[in-house]
Amino acid sequence: MAFVQFSKVSLAFGDRDILRDVSLNLQAGTKAALTGANGAGKSTLIKILAGISEPDSGTRVAEKGARLAYLPQSGLVHHGCTLREEADKAFAWGYELQAECDRIGTQLQSCKVGSAEEERLALVHSELLSKLESSGWYHRQSAAEQVLVGLGFSKADFDKATDCFSGGWQMRIALAKALMANPDILLLDEPTNYLDLEARNWLEKFLSDFSGGFLLVSHDRYFLDHTINEVYELFGGSLKRYPGNFSHYEKVRATELETLMAEYEKQQQEIAHLEDFINRFGYKATKAAQAQERQKMLDKILANK
Repeated sequence: MAFVQFSKVSLAFGDRDILRDVSLNLQAGTKAALTGANGAGKSTLIKILAGISEPDSGTRVAEKGARLAYLPQSGLVHHGCTLREEADKAFAWGYELQAECDRIGTQLQSCKVGSAEEERLALVHSELLSKLESSGWYHRQSAAEQVLVGLGFSKADFDKATDCFSGGWQMRIALAKALMANPDILLLDEPTNYLDLEARNWLEKFLSDFSGGFLLVSHDRYFLDHTINEVYELFGGSLKRYPGNFSHYEKVRATELETLMAEYEKQQQEIAHLEDFINRFGYKATKAAQAQERQKMLDKILANK
């Protein structure tokens, strides 16, 4: 089963911890959202998962041969070819497999009939052909058309130069290529930002049927509720997993925050009580021992804040 995983990954910008001993495992069947406050480091985490950025420490491991597709929030521009030609670039992995098949086929022609080398090459050739067949390689043109139309392009757009599409449509092209690449793992950073309702609904259905794994960032709660079954929250450099859809995560998180606030208020009351006792009796000989004991208690609380 294809996977990509983190183990104790850390990254800091200056004196600020963006990621601190973060561990995460994504595999086929993962349907997860990544959430956190603006600036928490969500995009940074996804870039490290994609292998684009390097952490300060920790390890990132991807299964050999696993295919990952990554969509950034913005900034991608396509030019120099038609939409159809650009979309076909998503199948680069298939062209590479086809070229390898052709190369081995040529070697087979020069092998001695019945030799061990012929048997070995024939087995590799068969495995590559099987991989191409199961990947949908031979139906890539119809698959590309379905994705492009699903994301709002018309068939009349297919032969237009990519240069003529606006920024939002450029990102739709990038999203289409990520989906068409038939990856094992999808990493999508705000994929719905440039989509209208119809295209969002289509993407929702695509992800529901997707057999690989995905991790996505989105502020569209309705979209998340209908696509994911677990949430990872990045907070203060730490990553915590919450099973369930996004609405369930929000309810659980709200309860946790209420508990934290209650504990904080209780702690503040305890600190105030200890400080009052120390200030009142710290210099009285009869209460000095008790005041010192409370000072130790106060120091311990403050050290753990």
